[in-house]
Amino acid sequence: MTHPRERRRQQAVARYLAGDPIETICHEMRCSKSWLYKWKNRYQPDDPGWATSRSTQPRHNPRQLPPSLAQQIVAWCRRVTPDGKRWGAAAIRKELQRQGMAPIPSIRTIYRIVQRQEPDAL
Repeated sequence: MTHPRERRRQQAVARYLAGDPIETICHEMRCSKSWLYKWKNRYQPDDPGWATSRSTQPRHNPRQLPPSLAQQIVAWCRRVTPDGKRWGAAAIRKELQRQGMAPIPSIRTIYRIVQRQEPDAL
């Protein structure tokens, strides 16, 4: 069963392909011309899923820290100092500097990574 939005897209493109004027289609279906052109351009007769929505989320983030570094930061946070305290974001950053890691994330970034993995840690 198709979603009502998909049916609407299919109807609009079918009317366009049948030769109905774009202005008429947009007026009767209460849509913009850019919306109609978007779905007209995505239309592929051999692909039944052409009318489904696509994610606008980026596939990757080039500025995101490598997962191995994030895991290492979380592991350092889990360590306990001799006096029974956990490592904080500033201490973890100093440890990264001491080990010669590059690029070194900011204290705030380290804090966010730890909060995402271990909400009660810092």
